[in-house]
Amino acid sequence: MAADNVYDEDQEYLIEARDTISELEDLKDKLEEIKLLQKKNKRAIVREERATGDEISATLKKRKEQIAASYDRQIDVNNSKIRQVQTKKDKKKSQRMEDRINKETADIREENRQLNATIKTLFKKNHVPPFCNTKMYYCLFSPKGMSEFLELFVILLVACGEIPAAVIAVLMNTKFKTGSHTAMCVLIAALIIIAEFIIYFIVFNLTKVKHRDLIREGRRTRDKIIANEKAVKAIKNSIAKDKDESIYRLGKYDKKIQELEDAGGVISDEKLDALRTFEKETKQLITDEITGRRKEKLDRLKSERDTLENDFGDTQKKISEYELMITNKYETYLGKDFCTEEKLSDLISIMEEGSASTVSEAIKVYKGDDR
Repeated sequence: MAADNVYDEDQEYLIEARDTISELEDLKDKLEEIKLLQKKNKRAIVREERATGDEISATLKKRKEQIAASYDRQIDVNNSKIRQVQTKKDKKKSQRMEDRINKETADIREENRQLNATIKTLFKKNHVPPFCNTKMYYCLFSPKGMSEFLELFVILLVACGEIPAAVIAVLMNTKFKTGSHTAMCVLIAALIIIAEFIIYFIVFNLTKVKHRDLIREGRRTRDKIIANEKAVKAIKNSIAKDKDESIYRLGKYDKKIQELEDAGGVISDEKLDALRTFEKETKQLITDEITGRRKEKLDRLKSERDTLENDFGDTQKKISEYELMITNKYETYLGKDFCTEEKLSDLISIMEEGSASTVSEAIKVYKGDDR
């Protein structure tokens, strides 16, 4: 189309140009809408894929925990039974061990009973005070061995130190509350210690000196009793350390415990087998079930994605075609400035009003060149 011919065209040419440009703008708007829909579709696909993955992970975790928990409950019940049988065994062993100790120490304990009875009878017959047959008496008046000498030292420390100190402390808070009474306190402490030693020697003379041979016999008897008690303790320790339980006849308990332990081992093996089966087979079945159930929605979203991609390509192609057509058919002759809906509408209005009959005249009127 020659330029002169275009400028001689009537308003139909301008209407056609305006409509073409309007259609191009509509196509561009459509392209933007498609872009928005593509973004929404992409987010929807990501959400659905993530939701599917999350459901698979949560379901697999839950099912696996359920399997483990089921077997763990059985194992706990079995372990509880083992503890119950073990408790019964320990109780029976303790009882029979006590019987064994009593049996093996019966002669020694009987000897000690007779020794105690003999010395008590002897002391009573000879009018020796009963307290002379006590541990405290022998520690004070006839100590023997490191332990008794150590106890005697502690007793002397209390008698000569703590008792006077306690009496003086009471006096310092009552009668001697004011003033200095150091000399009096020293005197009182000395009197207390002297009184204690006087009492000690009175008891010493009335018992050990008066009944020297009986006290010595009591000491020998007491040493024998102590030796027997050590022997009993040694027997107890030996029996307690003895690892051989056959003497206690606990076989039925051991058999029951072994049966329960074997049953526990079977349950543990079954648990491992169940978990291996879950990993090899059930896991994939669950994954396939969830994926299949949600597949329809995901396929629909992907189908929408494909449709939008096709629409996007078609629309882009049409836009290119329209832009090329507008450039060749309208912008080349009218100029890019006049190839807008607004200006073309103004030119059409000029021609409809009768101010111009051709495109060139309408352009002159629009520019104000008709004067």
